[in-house]
Amino acid sequence: MPAAVVYAFAVADGLTPVVGAAPFDVLARQLPRMLVMRLNGDGDRGVRFFPFLGPVDGERTFLRLREPFEPKVLRELHKQGEVELLADAWLHQERIVWRVIDGRSGSVRKSIELPFDAAQPLDVLPRLEFELMDLLGWSGRPARSPALAGPALGWFLVLKDELLRREANLPEASADPLRCAERCVELAAEDTDVQQLVIDYLALLLRRGQHQERVAQVVAALAPSVNEPVVLDRLGGLALAAGNENAAAAIVCRAALQNPHDRDLVERAASLAFRVGDDDGLQRIVAAARAAGTATPSALAQLAASCDRRGDHVGRQRLVAELVGNDDLPVPVARLVITFLLDEQKASEARAVAERALEKAPDQAMLHFELGRACLQLDQTARASTAMQRALDLGLKPEVAGQARRLLRLSLVPGLWVGTQLVEKAIACGDLGAALGAVRALVRRVGAAAEAWLMFGIVCHKLGRGRRAERLLRRALRCDDDCAEAHNRLGVVLLQKGAIAEGCAHLERAHALAPDDSSTLLHLAQGSALAGRFDEATRHLEAAARRGAEPRLVEAVRREIFASRD
Repeated sequence: MPAAVVYAFAVADGLTPVVGAAPFDVLARQLPRMLVMRLNGDGDRGVRFFPFLGPVDGERTFLRLREPFEPKVLRELHKQGEVELLADAWLHQERIVWRVIDGRSGSVRKSIELPFDAAQPLDVLPRLEFELMDLLGWSGRPARSPALAGPALGWFLVLKDELLRREANLPEASADPLRCAERCVELAAEDTDVQQLVIDYLALLLRRGQHQERVAQVVAALAPSVNEPVVLDRLGGLALAAGNENAAAAIVCRAALQNPHDRDLVERAASLAFRVGDDDGLQRIVAAARAAGTATPSALAQLAASCDRRGDHVGRQRLVAELVGNDDLPVPVARLVITFLLDEQKASEARAVAERALEKAPDQAMLHFELGRACLQLDQTARASTAMQRALDLGLKPEVAGQARRLLRLSLVPGLWVGTQLVEKAIACGDLGAALGAVRALVRRVGAAAEAWLMFGIVCHKLGRGRRAERLLRRALRCDDDCAEAHNRLGVVLLQKGAIAEGCAHLERAHALAPDDSSTLLHLAQGSALAGRFDEATRHLEAAARRGAEPRLVEAVRREIFASRD
C-alpha cells in the first residue's frame, strides 16, 4: 500500500506577496510536490502528491484551500486504498503549520509549527522530510535542495508549477507562457536544475506543437551555459524540433566534440553538420572521433559526402577507399560508396560492395538498384536487368522508380546501354557530330528500341532539326508509349513549332508517367503560359521547385513566363 500521501498546502487569507518570491499559491503546490520527490528519491517508495483540482468558472483548474480539511475529509479524498500516513500544511505569512495524520484512524500523529520565509521556502523541506521519514521508520539523510536563491528560486518554482499545470492538461493561467522559462535562463542558466527543468518544459510545449519560435529563442539563450554533453544533445534535439537546424547542428556538434567516445552522438552531429553545410565542423567531429577510436562508417560517409560537395575529390577517394575495406557497411553508407565508385568508373568494386551489403540486407530495393547500375557499367546486361526488376518488385520511391524502369529497358536489349552511353558522352562533350554518328550506329545495331529512337530524336533536336526530331520521337513512342522521356521531348518540340495543345498533351502524359520529374513540370509551366493559363503555369513551377528543380532554372522559367504575360 502507499506509504504516504502529501496534500497541497492550504494558504491563509490575506497574505502579502513577497517581492522576488514565488506566489503563495505556487508554493502551496510545489513544496509538497518537491517533498514527495525527495522522499521517493530515484525510485518509488510509495509517497504520493495530491493536488486539489476542481471547476472554477466552468474550467477545471487548481483549487486554493484557505484552511486545511478535517482529517476525515482527507482520508476520503486520496482514493489510494489504505495509506499509512497523510500529510498537509497551512501556509501563513511567516510560519507554516505542518500536520501528519494516521491513514487508518485519522488521528493526528504529528503537528508542528515552523518559521517560514517565502523568499527561502525550501529551508523547511529538510525538516518536513525528516519528520515523515521518522514516522515511516525510514533512515537516511535528507535529499539535496536546488542551489538557488532569491528571484532565481522564485521563477524556478513558478516554472515547475507551469509544467505541472500543463502535465495535468489544465488551461493556461499566464498570458505569456514562456516568460517564466526566459526568466529562469536569464537569472540562473548555469544551474543544472534550471537547465533540466527548462528543457522538460520546452519539450512538453514542442510535443504539443506550441510556441515553436519562442522555444527556439529560449534554446538559443540557454545553450551557451550548458556544458554537459548529454544535456547539450537533448537541447540540440529541441532546437531541431523547433525548426532551427543551424542552432541544432551547432549545439549537437559541441556535445560531440566534448564526448567523441559516444558513437551515436558523433553520427548525429556529423549528419546535422552535413545538413546545414558546416563542412569545417564536420571535419572537426570526425577528427575527434578518429582520435577517440570511434569514427564509424556513417560518420566517415558524411565526411566523404562533404568532400564531394566541396570538390575535394582526393579526400573523397581516400575516404571511399577506407570504407570499401569495411565488410559491414550500413545500407545508406553502402549506397553512397557505390555511387562514388560508379562516378569514378570503378564498377567492379561497386558491384562487390553491393553484393556484400545484399548478403546482410537482401530486401533493400535500393541496393538491388545500385547493383543493377554497377552491372550495366560492366556491360553485364542480363544480371543488370534481374537486379533492376528485383528493385522494382521490392518497391522504389517514385523519383527512383522511373529511372529504374528506363535502366531496365536499356538492359533488356543487348548493346543498347553501351551505345546510349556513347551518345550521352558525346553530347556532354558538346560534340554533336560524334553524337550523331554514335546514335546512327546504335540504331543500326539494336533496331526497333524506343530508347535508341529517343536518343536519335534528342540529337536531332539539339542539331536544330526539329521536324526530323519529331518523327524520330513519334517512332520511339510507337515502340513504347510508356516512355516518359520521349513524351517529354516530343512535347517540347511541338511547343517550339507552335502546336501548343498537342505539345501540352504529351507533357501531361510524361508527367503522369513520371510525376516526380521536375524537368517535365518546367516544360508544362512553359506550355501552360503559351496557352494563356498563367495560374496553372505558376502551380507547375511551384511543383517543380518542390521536386528539386534547380532554383536558378526555376527563376529563369518564371521570368520567361511573366515576360510573355506582360
